Amino acid sequence: MQPTTWPLSDKARSLLRRIHVNMPWHLLPRYQDLIEQYRLNLELGFSAADLDTGARRDFQKAADALARQGSRLTFHGPFWELCPGSCDPLIRQISRLRLAQLFDLITIFRPLQVVCHTGFDPRHHSSDHGPWLERALEVWEPLVDRAEQLNIRLLLENVWESGPALHRAVFDRLPSSHLGFCLDLGHQHAFSSTPLEQWLVVLADRLGEIHVHDNDGSRDAHLPVGAGTIAFPTLFGFLLDRGRRPLLTLEPHEQSHFTASLNGLAAVLPDRYYGAESVAAAPW
Repeated sequence: MQPTTWPLSDKARSLLRRIHVNMPWHLLPRYQDLIEQYRLNLELGFSAADLDTGARRDFQKAADALARQGSRLTFHGPFWELCPGSCDPLIRQISRLRLAQLFDLITIFRPLQVVCHTGFDPRHHSSDHGPWLERALEVWEPLVDRAEQLNIRLLLENVWESGPALHRAVFDRLPSSHLGFCLDLGHQHAFSSTPLEQWLVVLADRLGEIHVHDNDGSRDAHLPVGAGTIAFPTLFGFLLDRGRRPLLTLEPHEQSHFTASLNGLAAVLPDRYYGAESVAAAPW
């Protein structure tokens, strides 16, 4: 296969080794040549079907290949229909099972950290917020214990949450250095009524990763950086002022958006910012 040349600025090309790129497990074979050519760092995403049908030998083979080429890894856990705080004990049970299956892969791939959704939806759970949180903590606490034993970080991502209060409550109740926050910029911009600055102020002390994509605030469009209205200068100014350097993960949902997003990120990312190469040495 002929090498692929991407139309990248010099700064964007230098970012390739400093950021991660989301990669659903089932798409890994399709993009393996590009991943190897550019030694991309990946956020491997696993669905329930991946966890049920994937063979351990295939997971091990992929992990060995990625390690040989020097790709750093993070995980994104399954999330469709999962709800750790559900009032239905069987839904909580399957949520535990799926997350346990994900954690079983950690010793194979050795990711730096694992990102999971909280499963909280204010449209359905706000009236049951307190009991929902108590039930969810019963699911998260054993996983935090496993994260400590495996010496990795478990990061809870924002999706539908209208503000940072739920995440803050979880972190205050489970004050482990192995539990933290993944800020999804697109979700915050499209779904949250709370300004980005307030999310940062409340959760900066636990911020371990940022999912980077853009939108105009109307929906979670996963546009390239700069194609929407997210205030990236505000974000990076805040982080630099406070000495925070969370890992950055690009989340393009179309192949054509990847280079545009990488060039867009290079245009707004301060030169003093660093990313994936320092995550293991910069705990909160």
